[in-house]
Amino acid sequence: MTRAPLLSVVVPTRDEAANVGPLLARLSSALAGVDHEILFVDDSDDGTPAAIARTAAGDARIDVLHREGSDRTGGLSTAVVSGIHRTRGEFVCVMDADLQHPPEDIPGMLAAAREGADVVVASRYVRGGSRRGLGGTGRRQVSRVAGAVARGLFTEARASSDPLSGFFLCRRRVIDGIEFRPVGFKILLELLVCVPGLRVRDVPLDFAARAGGTSKASLRQGLLFLAHIRSLVFEVQGSARPWKFGLVGLSGLAILLPLIALLTGTARVPALAAFLLAYPPSLVWNTVLNRVWTFADQRHGLGEGTARYLERAILSGAAMFGAYAALLSLGGAPLLAAAGGAVVAMVLNGVANRAAVRRRPSLWSEVALGQGIQAALTRLADEIGASRATLLPATGPTSGALPSGIVERVVEQRRGALFTEAAGHRAQRRSNVEVRSTLMVPVVDGDEVAAVLVCERVARHPFDGDQLDAAMTAARALGGLIADNSGGRHRTQSLRPDALNA
Repeated sequence: MTRAPLLSVVVPTRDEAANVGPLLARLSSALAGVDHEILFVDDSDDGTPAAIARTAAGDARIDVLHREGSDRTGGLSTAVVSGIHRTRGEFVCVMDADLQHPPEDIPGMLAAAREGADVVVASRYVRGGSRRGLGGTGRRQVSRVAGAVARGLFTEARASSDPLSGFFLCRRRVIDGIEFRPVGFKILLELLVCVPGLRVRDVPLDFAARAGGTSKASLRQGLLFLAHIRSLVFEVQGSARPWKFGLVGLSGLAILLPLIALLTGTARVPALAAFLLAYPPSLVWNTVLNRVWTFADQRHGLGEGTARYLERAILSGAAMFGAYAALLSLGGAPLLAAAGGAVVAMVLNGVANRAAVRRRPSLWSEVALGQGIQAALTRLADEIGASRATLLPATGPTSGALPSGIVERVVEQRRGALFTEAAGHRAQRRSNVEVRSTLMVPVVDGDEVAAVLVCERVARHPFDGDQLDAAMTAARALGGLIADNSGGRHRTQSLRPDALNA
């Protein structure tokens, strides 16, 4: 296998035959001193692949992945993802083929990444950038509004002034192992939201006018953008947490207020008693929904976090009851009094939970970095109910209790595994016997698998998907800790399995 280049440039194309010649000429000039490869991911029905072949003239650094039929499902977004996974460079640059993204900017973007940035964004909205390539006032306003929506919903998107840019460069290790599911063409937004905590740097982009062909912007692309926003909110745990917290609070009112109206009206229950009867169902609803949605990335099973949340919720409920009673004493109707009390409670609840709501999804990083490997393993074992949590070296001998080849598979594929031993073969098995279940997760440090996290449980109930998710989250924090404890990066082979367990 040939050595991987420093830079891979991924260019999705659709009917860009007129542009690929000038684009390749400018790329060749801009990247003359850079070890690079260029991959066109083509969904065209015109002569684009032939135009690329003619211009490349046998240059082994230039390749084309032409997609047809069902392979084109997802359009530009899946084209970018396919290109990223096919290339091998240490850094990956994504750009359009319509010459609105100047190839001459790439060396500066690469230099910024080599200086320490994880992602470098060519932004239209920093000093020195321009939006002149956005045709018409209407399209410029749509672009502004879409960017404001993205930054308003996702705190991670605020790392860049242009989170919807289609021209960016990133380190490969940032995107390795990420299961991208972009909708439409906003792959950068997907990256920022799914990998929180990135070091992002903006560089100015003079967004040029399209040189040829037709723009892909359309009403359909706008609808796809909205679908992508919905996907990031509802299908990425930990994203848009302040908004989720607020929506859950409002949904609780949809239970509280009708119950108070019913109790004080039809049932003729005294107003104060009606609140005491109506508040518990609303509290239970909010607690469950916050747990499974707002804090889904941080909470796995009942525990310390729930107790703290309930303490704050009960205190805000007490404040709400006080405000409700005060408004009733002033002659307010029960529903209006409840609504007024709810405003007070939501403000107090928001302040009390501010730290939890603003906590980044990488919660385990703070836990592990603060307490070390042993404490991190102990915490994980307690949280998921494991009998023990162990770190095995990525290479070398492993425990004989593990199935043959399973560690090698986890290391090679960089995917977690969960397996459970059946209680017995008889048709009439007892339900109160214990079974052994094991989950295994790769611990990645930089570009290498540093170790394998193994959690074992002997109990009546085996591990489930929630515990596997918790272990995957913990593993992301353990990579750096292993490097620190073994005297530097990529020295994990010296770790003994029995030296790192809880």
